[in-house]
Amino acid sequence: MSDTGGRADGRRVFAGLLLDLRVRAGLSQEELADRAGLSVRSIREMEAGRVARPRKDSIRLLAAALGLQDIDDFLAAAGHGVPRRVVQQAAPIPAPPVVSVADPAPTGLRWRGTRPIPDGLVGREQELLELEGLLRQNRLVTLVGPGGVGKTELALAAADRFSGADTTVVVVDLTTVQRDAAVPSAILDAFGTAPGTSDLDDVLSGRRPGDLVIVEDNAEHVLDGVATVANRMVRSFPGVGVLVTSRIPLGLPDEVVRRVQVLGVPQNDDDFEEIAASPAVVMFCRRVARVRPDFSLTPESAPTVARLCRRLDGLPLALELAAARAGSLSVETILTALDDRFRLLSGPRRFGAPHQRTLADTIAWSVDALSDAARQLLYRTSVLGSPFTLEAVAGVCTGDPLHEIDVPMLLAELVEKSLLQPVHEFEALYGARYKLLETIREHAYAGLSSQGSDLTEFRDRAVAWCSTYVSGLEGAWSSPDRDRRYRAAHANSAVFEVALERAAELGQWDVAARIVLGFRIAWQYQASVAESGIRWATLCAAEVTDKEVSGQLLAIAGRLSGLTGDIRGARRHYEEARTLIPGETEMSLVARGGWVSSGSHLLDTQSLAEIPALVDDARKHGDVQRSATVQAICGLALLRWGRLPAAKELLLAWEAALVNPGVYPDEIAYMALCRVELELGNLAEARHWAELARDSQASDDPERTKVAGCLAMVEFHAGRYDEARALLDAADADIRGHRGYFDYLVMLYRSRLARAAGEIEQSRIAIRDAVNRLLVEGRVVYLLEVLPEAVAVLHALDRSDAADELCGQLLAWQRSMDPPMLPTAWAVLQESCSRASMAPGWPKPDPAAAVQQLANDALAALS
Repeated sequence: MSDTGGRADGRRVFAGLLLDLRVRAGLSQEELADRAGLSVRSIREMEAGRVARPRKDSIRLLAAALGLQDIDDFLAAAGHGVPRRVVQQAAPIPAPPVVSVADPAPTGLRWRGTRPIPDGLVGREQELLELEGLLRQNRLVTLVGPGGVGKTELALAAADRFSGADTTVVVVDLTTVQRDAAVPSAILDAFGTAPGTSDLDDVLSGRRPGDLVIVEDNAEHVLDGVATVANRMVRSFPGVGVLVTSRIPLGLPDEVVRRVQVLGVPQNDDDFEEIAASPAVVMFCRRVARVRPDFSLTPESAPTVARLCRRLDGLPLALELAAARAGSLSVETILTALDDRFRLLSGPRRFGAPHQRTLADTIAWSVDALSDAARQLLYRTSVLGSPFTLEAVAGVCTGDPLHEIDVPMLLAELVEKSLLQPVHEFEALYGARYKLLETIREHAYAGLSSQGSDLTEFRDRAVAWCSTYVSGLEGAWSSPDRDRRYRAAHANSAVFEVALERAAELGQWDVAARIVLGFRIAWQYQASVAESGIRWATLCAAEVTDKEVSGQLLAIAGRLSGLTGDIRGARRHYEEARTLIPGETEMSLVARGGWVSSGSHLLDTQSLAEIPALVDDARKHGDVQRSATVQAICGLALLRWGRLPAAKELLLAWEAALVNPGVYPDEIAYMALCRVELELGNLAEARHWAELARDSQASDDPERTKVAGCLAMVEFHAGRYDEARALLDAADADIRGHRGYFDYLVMLYRSRLARAAGEIEQSRIAIRDAVNRLLVEGRVVYLLEVLPEAVAVLHALDRSDAADELCGQLLAWQRSMDPPMLPTAWAVLQESCSRASMAPGWPKPDPAAAVQQLANDALAALS
């Protein structure tokens, strides 16, 4: 063989060996070049066999990058010395097989390119299942989402799960590809094709369905090139599946797009189990353990970790970078330092695409790709809260050079490029809304500041816009479309938060008070937003000089406190409000009605005594709608106290008022009538009112629990257990997503159904949850409905001593205290108390405290 032929054989041997080692290491050419400190072109030339004798120092760098322990054979294959294992036998080193353009990859090389990290995914099981199914049914799937959300790891894991023993997975890292025309070459390089191969069609042809999956990663900057090649692949080669990751969809007709969401974060700081199960927390803790093996989540550290994960939006890259800092900083310090997150999260990531090694680079990569107008709008929306509506953007963020007519198009660009997230939850209810991840918002806010723009201008415009908005809500309560108007206002609640913050900074408390008073109904649609309303109402009440306005604000705080389950807080706010507002004004009726309602929950007999005067004043007020509302509130309070005929009379007066303009059906009042008739034993009438409650509830109301539970009660008492169970199943789904006012009834009847079916453990869990929920919220009066069921469950669990003790206490309550248990609860207790005798020591001086003690005893016995 001539020297020329020998050198050619040597090049092919080394080329095959280098390719094999790189593929086994799970590295792309770009990643190997980055690790070794060489150019991508050098790696490409060596693997193609076009370098006669690579430099010795380059070979050593490659060996280190590949993690080789013994490099003598590697050096020899490159032409530097003789391999030790063949010194005594002069046979050539067998070259690893070069992948032919005509043959599919052998099983040993079924994966080419970056492999998934073993623990790289957390909380993505549902997405993985969906993606696996999509890959089996579709030829082209694109994962889109903001930078750092974890698209690459999800794509790699999905390809791995989808692929079988005969499937080849080829991962193409497009990060360093600078031109659309270079995309086919990058794909060929990822295949590790034989030298001289230049036709992608040759590599793709002859494949059977399922033989080949190509993952094209980081495609957004060469979108046209990727789209052109992907379109040709899916149209011409039926054996090829394509999975793309990008911040922007390809826009092809065959493309199935899935948006990758951030990881779920804990919603509160109090529930350790919820925090520990949160995907964002799990990922953060795993990453921290890599640099701090002694780290573990504890009940003491959990609230801080939960806040940290929320501040980082559950963004995997941000969590990873923050965790890397835990080797030198405490979690508390990291959380505090997040006010300057881009400085904190600037490293020390040494792998991955260059634009994903710092958080700032990741965001800037997407922002730089925007049109000038879209970038300007992104900057301006950073002053808004999140989520926000198109209406708010048009009202606050427009002005030269942005025109209101262009806002929809620009918002669409921001969504398409994954910088703005559409909020699909409750879209039918609140309309289209958008949110900025906090990380993106801070980047945009810095961008607005760097332009020298007056940030206060847009915050002042938020105050002006919100002031105008609430003036348009005047009279909404009596309008036929009040729900639509108030829900539209609620959709902008975050913008109102911004406006109130700015008004407070300026000391404009009268302006803030007008906004709170105008917005008061819109705050009632969501518990977390209602808590903000309580804060602003109480702040403004303490600052305004007008005592009547202060009282009105406190009445709002009382109403919102009751809705969030803080009955004692509601009672306190209403108590103060009714002393500040003149007696027969509308807001006075609101305050007094709330005081009666909250007092009835807390077993306060003064509330009961107030009802006749309150109803009389409401009827004199002249506003039919307000009078009807007060009568419904008082009727519900009387129902809680077991005054069934009086409750029915007031509730029917409310129902009769519906013939008047401006008075509209209310499912809760219908439910109260249903409850009254059930307790009186009138099943047909109860069903009538329950069906009216169902018909009056908005079809897109997210809190379906209350009406479903009401219908379930009717079906249960009619002996239609299967129908009742189906309704409770529907209601349970709402309880998991929302805290409903009547959730305890769903739990109570779930227990009764389970006990009737002999499912005692399910019954125990349901009644325990009901007791615990009412204790936490302070709605003491309803405990008298659920505690008899607790007695029955304890008997079913063979805990008869605890059951008889609790039963004796409840018998004593029924004989000596007010209010009495309702007939259905009393019937359950009598069935379970054949052996119990009435406990001594009754009546008790503090009824509420007595019932709470019974509930705590029941919880202990049920645990």
